[in-house]
Order: sequence, then structure tokens, then C-alpha cells
Amino acid sequence: MAIVQLLAEVGGVGSVRYAASIEDALDQAEALKPELLLVDLFSINYEFGALRRLLSLAAPAAAIVVDDRVNPTFARLAKDAGASGYASKDFDLPQFKSALQAVIVGGAYFPRDILPDQIGLRVPRSAAGLSARQLEVLKQMAVGKTNREIGEALGITPGTVKLHIHSILQLTGARNRTEAALIAGRFLAPAIG
Repeated sequence: MAIVQLLAEVGGVGSVRYAASIEDALDQAEALKPELLLVDLFSINYEFGALRRLLSLAAPAAAIVVDDRVNPTFARLAKDAGASGYASKDFDLPQFKSALQAVIVGGAYFPRDILPDQIGLRVPRSAAGLSARQLEVLKQMAVGKTNREIGEALGITPGTVKLHIHSILQLTGARNRTEAALIAGRFLAPAIG
């Protein structure tokens, strides 16, 4: 409701509709051809393949992806999926309004401090940037296996698994194994046409 109120304050937005699921959003996007989408990443379970499908179906609608907290990896994935902007519930009110305004008038909003490649920091890599063994470990992490279980499945020691996980976190930009598992779902999921 707070975001809807912000939209009213910013102006330039007609009626607002809600979608209870990604399927509902896809149906509404196809039927209504909206001009603007606000997509909460948490509400779509961080499914960037579904986001890509939604944005493609709703084109040429502008889209702002909203995250619970600032995450450069997810901002990059949202931009790669076709979003026009990225905002976080952590933003202060003026920054959130700026994101809305920029996208509503046809621009984009990806702050420089969120997309690290724009300021010379490490860019989160795709799965192609990981070694074959790191990909195997990442797949095991994505299904919730412990280090010991991963080691048993791959025939390596838990210590070696720990080293691979450390490298995976660095290469993907994930802060912990849970975030890496979420990212893995985006990297390793089959492309949906």
C-alpha cells in the first residue's frame, strides 16, 4: 500500500492492479498491456526466468524491480531480465521516489552504487564464469546439501567443498550459501521460451 501511495504522489500512473502470483501477473500483463510494472522479487520467489517471461510479455511496458534489501547481484539479474529500474525497500523515501519517477518518464534507474561494474568493482558472473567442479558444487548447494553431503556426492573432502564454496561466493557476488543457492536457481534453470 505504501508503494501505491508513492505512485500516486509521483503521478503519471493510472489505475493500479495487483497480482497474487506470477501466473496471475502473466495473465494480467497479456490481457491489460500495462504501461508500468512493479515486481517484488520476494513475491515471485526470486525467479528471474519468470521475471524475464513477464517483462517480455508486457513489453513495451517499463518495469521496476523491488527487492527487500539492496543486492547488486539481483539488480544485475533484474537489468539483464529487461527491467527498467531497480529499487529496494531499504531506500529512503526520496531515493525510492527518484527510481519511480525516472522509470515513469521513460528512463532507467540503476544507481551506480548498486551496479558494481559501473564503478570498477567485481561484476557478478554467470555460471559460465565458474569451473565445472564449482558448478557441480553449486548445483548441490542449490538443493540444500551440507558440505559433507556434497563431498560424498562428488568424491571430495568437506574441506575441498568449503574451498569451492568460498570461490563460488566470490565469483557470484553472493554473501552466503543461501544467496548463492538463490543465484544458482537463476544460473542453472533451463531457459524458458
